[in-house]
Amino acid sequence: MLKRWHSKRRSRWLHELPTLEQVLRRQTRPPVCLYNYYIVLRDRLELETLLDFWLDVQQAKVLHKRYLKQQRQRQQQFYNKSPTTSLSLMPSNLSHEQQLTHSLLLASSAPSIVTHIHMTQVIERIYLRYIVPSAEKELFHIPLSMRDDIAEKHLADDPAVFDQAQKYVYQLLQATWPQFLRYKVLMNLTLRQQLGRMVVGLASLVIGFSLEFSLIFLNFEPWHYRLSGLVPILFGVYCLISGLTGVDPIWILMFNVSETTTFHFNRIQQPKIRDILVTRSIIILGMCLFITLIFVVIFCAVPGKRL
Repeated sequence: MLKRWHSKRRSRWLHELPTLEQVLRRQTRPPVCLYNYYIVLRDRLELETLLDFWLDVQQAKVLHKRYLKQQRQRQQQFYNKSPTTSLSLMPSNLSHEQQLTHSLLLASSAPSIVTHIHMTQVIERIYLRYIVPSAEKELFHIPLSMRDDIAEKHLADDPAVFDQAQKYVYQLLQATWPQFLRYKVLMNLTLRQQLGRMVVGLASLVIGFSLEFSLIFLNFEPWHYRLSGLVPILFGVYCLISGLTGVDPIWILMFNVSETTTFHFNRIQQPKIRDILVTRSIIILGMCLFITLIFVVIFCAVPGKRL
């Protein structure tokens, strides 16, 4: 019964969070956004090549749509014998795919007028960057048969040659999505920050315990001198637990930030995610105070004995 309740609660929780498709369309705000997704794929999962490939192919499709539209406009102008009009860089009514135009990897090289030569160059660039053996960002993740099929058709000017590979990569990205949500919805620290905090926390606990044992075995009186070890123990417990859980309560409760790369931050702009992190922060802060209190009571209660 309890397991079923947790399952329903988890399903409802996931349903309220942004989806992969929304992130790829840039319809979300930090910390669950395209930039942070790329950072997690790069720094934690080492799969950023998947997102690079998907975005490059998507941009090629946007350019191809522009190319086809311009071809139709030229044909219409030719048949109507009308003066040449300037072609807009983008249709006024943007489709979901076209919403990615300004963020994708090939956007900087997109000309105002797309020609057949330019389209073949774009396809060739993607092929040389991801598909050929020993490429700059070779996609080891897609099947060899799929790569061979692309090799036979890559001289075309239509990015549809990458359709199957893009769909396959999208499935791989979907498999990484729960991990990304775990890192950005349930945590606000990067991996390096977590490891650093665990090291600092253990060192601080060693200092605090050493001080407390020194006061006990030197039999310092009165007993309240032993409270001097409270600060390093509290700091050590805080760093250790925040490193293990990936949550810094102070950064969330006081500054409302989530770490993107080490000591670089985004403000948490999604209310649902902030509510989740605030709840976790209060629990973790309570755990830190409770564990520290237990240590202090034990060290203060132990009778002193001079060696």
